[in-house]
Formats: sequence, C-alpha cells, structure tokens
Amino acid sequence: MSAINQALSELARKKGGKLSEIEQIRVSPVKQRSVVPWVVGTFAISLGVGGWAISYQQPSQIEQIAPEPSSVFNESVATNSHVPSPTVKATTQGGTIYRSEVPRFPSTVSETDQASPLVATSQPVVSLAQVESPSQPEVAGNKSEQVSSKTNSGDIVIQQVELTAEQLSNNAQKRAQKALDSNNLDEALANYSEALKYTPYDTKVRQTLSALYYGKGDVRRAGELLQKGISLDKESVVLRLALAKLLMKEKQNAAALTALSALPEEASVEYLSLRGVLAQQNNQNEMALSSYLKLVEIEPESGRWWLGLAIQQERALEFEQAQQSYNKALAGFGLSGQSQQFIHDRLALIKQLGESK
Repeated sequence: MSAINQALSELARKKGGKLSEIEQIRVSPVKQRSVVPWVVGTFAISLGVGGWAISYQQPSQIEQIAPEPSSVFNESVATNSHVPSPTVKATTQGGTIYRSEVPRFPSTVSETDQASPLVATSQPVVSLAQVESPSQPEVAGNKSEQVSSKTNSGDIVIQQVELTAEQLSNNAQKRAQKALDSNNLDEALANYSEALKYTPYDTKVRQTLSALYYGKGDVRRAGELLQKGISLDKESVVLRLALAKLLMKEKQNAAALTALSALPEEASVEYLSLRGVLAQQNNQNEMALSSYLKLVEIEPESGRWWLGLAIQQERALEFEQAQQSYNKALAGFGLSGQSQQFIHDRLALIKQLGESK
C-alpha cells in the first residue's frame, strides 16, 4: 500500500504545476430566481395527476360507503370470531387503502347506490314551521263574535268580542232589510222582532214592525205593539200619533182620540191638529180648546188654528173672544174660500146676538 501511495504522489507532482501559472477566471454571479412559481406549479401538477388517477378508478376499487345493516352485522361477527391473540404477531392484510370522495353523477350511479339511505338528494326540505295553517272560520253568534287577527310574527289570534245591545239590534235590522229586499216578509218580521228585544225603547224599530204587521193584515198585533211602546214611554208623541192614525184607518175615531188624550210638552203641530180635529168631532170641547190654544201659540199666523179656536170659544159661549179669533183667522193665511165665507157668517150671527142683547 505504501508503494501505491508513493506512486500516486509522484504522479500528482508531475501533473501539477506552479500556482503562478494558474490564471484566475472571473465568473459573473448567477441571478437567483423566486422559488414560489416552482412550488405552485409543482403543487398544481400533483393535483392534476391525482385527479386524473382518481377519475380513472374502477368501480370495483371504490369502497362501499353504506353497506346494508345485515351485511355489516355479519362482517362484524365474522371479524370478532377471528380476532387474533394478543401474543400473535400482527400481519398486514391486503385491501383497499383509499376511500373515494368523488361525487357520483347520474350517469355513473347504479340502482343500488340510489337505494342506499346515505345517498344525498337534491330535493328541498320543507319545514313544518314554514307551512301556515289555514285560519279558523269566523263563528257568528247572537251575543258574541270571534275576530281573528294576525300578529307581526305570523301567529293567528282569535278573540271573542262581546257585542252591545245596540250592535246586536243593528245586525238584526240589516238582516231584516235584506229580507224585505228579497220579499221575504216572515224573515223580516222575525229579525225586526229580534231587534226590538234588544232595544225595546227604539221607536223606529217598533213603528216599522207594527207597520209590517198591519200590512200583513194583523191589525191587532200592530196595535198591541204600539200600545206596548206607549206604556214604556208615555211621552212618546210618535207612537201615539201612529196608533191614532192606525185606528182612524179602521174607522175608530173615538179610540184614536183616546190615544191622543195626553198633551206632551213637546207635542208637534201634526199631533195637536189631529187631536183638535178629533176632539171637535167627538164633542170633546176642553180637549179641542187646549189643542187650538197650543197651536195658535206655536203658529200665530195660521188662519186655520184661529178658526178652530174661534169655534171652540163660540161653543163655550165666549162670543167676544170668538169674534176676535174669527177676525184673526181672516187676517191669517191658509184658509179656503169656503172657510172664509163660514167666518163671515159666524161674525154676522155674533153681531146679531149682541144687538139683541
């Protein structure tokens, strides 16, 4: 070995030269480039190769994702029956070591995969909270009604509202009016009777119901309704006047005067005039006199009322007052030519009576 080493040393001395003979070579520095593009490119190529390899995997090499429960149970039992002893050396068995994550498209999915319970579906899931239940129908009652309202959160709230007697009466009157429009008299009578039960002091409803019974031919029922109203309100001018007109149509003037026997403080001109005329016809002088005195107080320019007052004063043998009333009647208005001639005759007779005295 020493000989070989010596030979090599001599060979090196022969080939080597002086250091002065060696020329220095000037080399320009190498420009360094960025490593990032190489890393990104290498990563993209690896992803492409991996995707290409996965896309060409055979269906037999893809591990089954959701096996049937029975098969899983059998496999687990078989595996547990052949569990090796802890003292036995473990060996690696061959099998699939890669789980595919590629989604199954409709063109490559088999019927078995579609029947699997773990296969994803694209159908939208509808929540029960998004389905709005239909609102309950409104329940109509005689004394209350249910009103449904919707809050801001979407909940439907049903409230039971108590109606007043006036509201119930108005509802019954509306139904009665609709029945009259349909020429259903019986239904209109029933609804107006119901309205009158809720508001027995309603003069308009009572008068309308009485007129319907009178139009139907039930005069007794019509008169009883008006009499009942007068008993509830003795100062009712409207009901007394309606009853008097009803009895006058039935040729019962004496009974009509009985309905007008009272003298309310707020008696109308129509009420007083009819009361005075009926009282004169039935020789009720005091009643007639009180009526005409009230009329000339309300309408002093009317000749008719002064004429009625003059007749009553003449019957009471009050000739001077009668003469003054006749003259005021001539000065008034509303008298016919026949009435004016009658006044002149009565004035001439009163003058003769005065001269005879």
